[in-house]
Amino acid sequence: MKILLYLLVPVLVVAAFATVSWVRNRQPTSLESGVDAFKREMSALSPEAAPAPRRRPEGGSDSRPGPAQRQPPRRPPNAERSD
Repeated sequence: MKILLYLLVPVLVVAAFATVSWVRNRQPTSLESGVDAFKREMSALSPEAAPAPRRRPEGGSDSRPGPAQRQPPRRPPNAERSD
């Protein structure tokens, strides 16, 4: 009998938690909630909700970032070379 109690208590706790979670997170089914969801979708698809298109900077090909040219490291003017 104790073994069934050890199995039955956790099953009941999990079932209660699952029921509470389902009730809190279920989708509303009223007519008003359906109309509200439709309005949200239509406003998301409207042209006013679209982001403004980005413009490219004016100028030649020099304005485009590219790989930086490698320069030799700078040395102090009085540094002696050991080459």
